[in-house]
Amino acid sequence: MAQESVKGSILLGSVVTVRRLRDAGRISAEDLEVRLSAEALELIDAKIGITQWYPIHAFCELLDVDWEICGKRVPEYMERQGAVSADRMFDLGMYQQLDYAERAERVESIGALVSRSRLISSVTGTFYNFLEFDVAANEDCLDIIYRNARAFEQPLIHTTVGFMNQINARQNSKRRFSGERIGPDEVRFRMPLSQRFAEPR
Repeated sequence: MAQESVKGSILLGSVVTVRRLRDAGRISAEDLEVRLSAEALELIDAKIGITQWYPIHAFCELLDVDWEICGKRVPEYMERQGAVSADRMFDLGMYQQLDYAERAERVESIGALVSRSRLISSVTGTFYNFLEFDVAANEDCLDIIYRNARAFEQPLIHTTVGFMNQINARQNSKRRFSGERIGPDEVRFRMPLSQRFAEPR
């Protein structure tokens, strides 16, 4: 099995953040050597290729440094980082799913919402080489499930919430996702739906 990996386009922001923290003296090189693996340390000064693959565990380690030092372990900080990452992905113009998301018109049925969400969520497969996902909905909520997600650690759950919510914002939607681990290998992102999706009684 291939190493569980993340695309450089997602990794880049965390590398730049930790490098700046070190260079500004907010964390010492010695402290980084204690808390980071050799692979994560090497990434800090590496030239990151946005289309290349990098170890997911090293990415999570770098995210955790950012979350502790800059975010004080507040989930909303990582959500903001996820929103920034989403905007960067939109601006790169490399991902057809995001281009479609920004142009798509409002859906009027649960079935159409699920179909669109599956298409947009497929961008996940371009960022992570190990996840499987499913989309389901009822009149109350939309669920996006990530499976084979043991390596998808807590900071990534928060940044993904921010990423998804920023996609919604760029669609002029005020609906917001929340995220939680529901099993060792499963993470669920849930968005409450508006009353217009409710079945007539």
